[in-house]
Amino acid sequence: MKQAEILLYYFCTGLTLCILYATQPIGPIFESQLGISKTQAALFTTAIMTPLAFAGIFYGYLLEKIQIKSILVIAFLLLGISEIIFSFTHSYFLLLNIRGFQGLLIPAVLTGIMSYISQISSKDSVANAIGVYIGVTIIGGFMGRALSGFFTDIFGWRVFFFIIGCVAIIASMLLLKFSQNIKASYLKPRLVDIIHTLKTRHNLYIFLMIFGIFFTFQAMLNFIPFELAKIDNEYSSSKAGMLYIGYLVGVLVAFNTKKIVAFFGGSIKAITAGIIILIIATQIFRADSFEWIFIAMVIFCLGNFISHSIASGFINKMATSHKGISNGLYVSFYYFGGALGSFVPGFIYMPFGWSALLWFISGVSLISLIFIMVIRDIKN
Repeated sequence: MKQAEILLYYFCTGLTLCILYATQPIGPIFESQLGISKTQAALFTTAIMTPLAFAGIFYGYLLEKIQIKSILVIAFLLLGISEIIFSFTHSYFLLLNIRGFQGLLIPAVLTGIMSYISQISSKDSVANAIGVYIGVTIIGGFMGRALSGFFTDIFGWRVFFFIIGCVAIIASMLLLKFSQNIKASYLKPRLVDIIHTLKTRHNLYIFLMIFGIFFTFQAMLNFIPFELAKIDNEYSSSKAGMLYIGYLVGVLVAFNTKKIVAFFGGSIKAITAGIIILIIATQIFRADSFEWIFIAMVIFCLGNFISHSIASGFINKMATSHKGISNGLYVSFYYFGGALGSFVPGFIYMPFGWSALLWFISGVSLISLIFIMVIRDIKN
């Protein structure tokens, strides 16, 4: 029964990431059908991602005494209903607000699922269970993008959101029937602990580094469909969705972090290599063919996930106290960078073009690289 429960929670994790990223490959469709700008279309990702930046700090206060089962049953029911409403809505303002509402639910879902898996897994299996959870988030992110593009080409964009809404309601019913009643173990950070953590230089530099890396990552993933629509005469939403297959390289990285660190001779060197790979891949995106862009995406994702996976482990390794605060702030900086990266580069891309955007996000990545180099000097 426990194994079935964990599988159900993995399924719910993948479903949540599908909802989170489903709008990304079909930005050009929203642009043309809703008569909006590229930046406005990009805001569909920003609206749902922004609450994730603050979840680690505030959600502990809101959800401390609520059963995980209750949180998830209600959250998936509301996600399902709102996704169905989204599929029938024609107003951009209402569509954007629905995504913002969903963004308030998703942090509770992801935190609740991780807490639940941690509590029902044995001490010997909990690390592996969380590792699988991380892998499922990556697979779910890819499936949301790929299936969204595929369904849009065949049935139009509304069908996929209706289907995924129905699946979310079914997930709510399954959770109601099969979940145990377990209280979430949420951490309530104090302001003094947050300040203390930020005053530790290697923590602050890691946080600023991951802010820049996820800023760059989301900028690329959000705006590449628009550029692909420009250069590819055979552009389709499913083709844009399949471009994200490079995202799956993150699964391999997540399960091989120790080998990667050993290969590069240390965590800082591995993170440095990841950022350099990311910057090189960013420049490959200048190519005007789908094949080269596909290759660039694989390399780009490889660099991103090496940096992210090793950095998150490094934070835990270096934290002698307030480890929970460190993790919460890491997640906050990560998603805040992603939220800003999903729309701010649009103000560069729209007036100045693709080349300017690539130089801009390469510059952001270079600043992240400088932060890592400073950490290396501190550690030495």
